[in-house]
Amino acid sequence: MRVLFVDSGAMGFHYRYAYDIFMTLKKLQHRVRQVNPRQLSSGLIKEFRPEVLLVVHGNRTPLEQVRYARSLGTKTVLWLVEDPYEIDYHRGPMVEAFDLVFTNERQAVAQYHHPHVHYLPWCCNPDVHRPLTVPEKYRSDLCFVGMGFPNRLRVLNALAPFLKKLNLKLIGVWDRWGKLHPDLEKFVQPVVNDFHEVQKYFNGAKINLNIHRDPVNPPSGNSRGVGATSPNDRTFALAGCGAFQIVDTTRPDLLKCFTPDREIVLFKDPDDLAAKIKYYLAKPHLRRQIGAAAHRRAYREHTYQHRLQQIFMELAKLPRTYWGRVSLSKPVAFTFIDDYLHKEGVWSFMKPDALSRR
Repeated sequence: MRVLFVDSGAMGFHYRYAYDIFMTLKKLQHRVRQVNPRQLSSGLIKEFRPEVLLVVHGNRTPLEQVRYARSLGTKTVLWLVEDPYEIDYHRGPMVEAFDLVFTNERQAVAQYHHPHVHYLPWCCNPDVHRPLTVPEKYRSDLCFVGMGFPNRLRVLNALAPFLKKLNLKLIGVWDRWGKLHPDLEKFVQPVVNDFHEVQKYFNGAKINLNIHRDPVNPPSGNSRGVGATSPNDRTFALAGCGAFQIVDTTRPDLLKCFTPDREIVLFKDPDDLAAKIKYYLAKPHLRRQIGAAAHRRAYREHTYQHRLQQIFMELAKLPRTYWGRVSLSKPVAFTFIDDYLHKEGVWSFMKPDALSRR
């Protein structure tokens, strides 16, 4: 199957998941081409003749090219990964240009006036997110890889007298949206774009801290204040590494992906977090046990291969009348999707019992 994959056109975090998607597509498909949104053109679409156009993020993708692909019979898929933070940019013409839309946030589904919008949780890439033995420079008692958003700063600053006594690593940018406590500034290491390097910090930490971003602060494109209940990508990346993590309780959908106290540990406030850090630092065997359980669950249910299989399954489920919205010289849609699903074993993976576990 020919898949034209349009990445976000951005670097940093966006480059990382584009790599994960492309590498997984190569494992699943016969012919895959990745392009930057600026390179997407009618000439490229006509020459490559994609059966599926998969666009991730989408903010920079020219919609006229998406519509042109549909006019040729290409099935178009939009995978949104910045909901609800940038949801203002997604509503209306953007999502309407695609046959299928997937979003990383369950609360965003109802925001789109489109007949085929689905919640698609984050996931991990086993080729990247995997257990590693790392040198001493990557090791820590407590590590937080992320950006210094205001809600995260409040938690860390409240615990500064306790945290300053630990071997702490704060990986990322921590001075853009607020001020970190002076006692914690020395622990910052500005590693932001090297995702292979980040995995080493994940693996080197006794405890990884995971605090979800607030859906409206700092503001970036959620003017209607759409809430967030779905887990972030860090949750799955850490699990893929077999890393032990303590996570805030703000995202209840997390409980559908991992089991508290068996695969992850939750905290409700700064005092509870401090108590659990102390407890689990003294329990290395229990940390390894919980991290290993998360690793098994992530590889069993939450990889990019699982998510892409779900995308192609939803393509196959669209009613035949839906495909008639564009002009086709022949009914190729169900032929290539059915062939793909049977070849790759997706039907066996998506048995009813497998669906019930997800």
